[in-house]
Amino acid sequence: MATEEHQRLANIVKSCHESLRQLTKEHGAQVAWQEHTSPQNAKRLLEYANAMRELAGIWERNDSNMELQARSRIKWAIDYITKYFFTEGIYMQKRQREQRLLECYTSEQQLGEVTCEFLEEPPDRLRVLDVGSCFNPFANSPHLEVTAIDLCPATNDVLQADFLKVDVSPGLAEPDLCEGSVKSLPANHYECVIFSLLLEYMPSAEQRLLCCRKAYDLLRPEGILVLITPDSQHVGKNAHLMKNWRYSLAKLGLLRVRFEKLPHISCMVFRRAISIDLSRHWASIHREEGMCEAIKIPQDEN
Repeated sequence: MATEEHQRLANIVKSCHESLRQLTKEHGAQVAWQEHTSPQNAKRLLEYANAMRELAGIWERNDSNMELQARSRIKWAIDYITKYFFTEGIYMQKRQREQRLLECYTSEQQLGEVTCEFLEEPPDRLRVLDVGSCFNPFANSPHLEVTAIDLCPATNDVLQADFLKVDVSPGLAEPDLCEGSVKSLPANHYECVIFSLLLEYMPSAEQRLLCCRKAYDLLRPEGILVLITPDSQHVGKNAHLMKNWRYSLAKLGLLRVRFEKLPHISCMVFRRAISIDLSRHWASIHREEGMCEAIKIPQDEN
């Protein structure tokens, strides 16, 4: 059962989300986001950031319960990133699968000549971009070199950035800062981008898709986008939405390599395919009636 303090923090978070959705309903997503991120709303954003930080501490503080530890979103992400690049070499397994698909599609004359890009040997410390980080929860992982950004950081090791407005620029070696805020991020630079409890914060399906498009541009070939989204329903309840996410991201060049439903979240990993033509062709083959290029969440349907 939630404590009184837990409930108070949760209400702060829910209130902020509900306010943004109401603004979107009244004025549209673009105007709503502009008002939400304005200096006049800074106090509320900081209150939200601090509440999220304290809530996360409550969620992750389960030292005496190994089952709950195993369900930690932070632990889940770190474990899979480690397996993908290091201990199990999953990126090579997925590369080989994509190469087989390419051969199949080419032999059936469904695809012409395509350009492929591959990851060189993974570095000892992976470059990770944690978007909507709040308090940099991945900072202590020894094999991750984390750049943490957030609309309203809760700790000093997180850079301030509105990801929807940040440019993605080729040739940069590190984030370009201006007056303490991130103005531009380096393209094709990161082995991993993390969206943990981020996309549902965005008020529209189009804005969520834009975030994912930026993630693709930021990733190196065969890099991964880790998506963690709230979901307390049974695994089949939102299956139609998850299928549409898979289709939409494949159209961007991101193929899903992992899906796991935990008690209150869904955890997914998408990799930047060796060929965007391959990924888009896969999407066209697997498109079902009613699918569209958008990242919708249950609240949109309500």
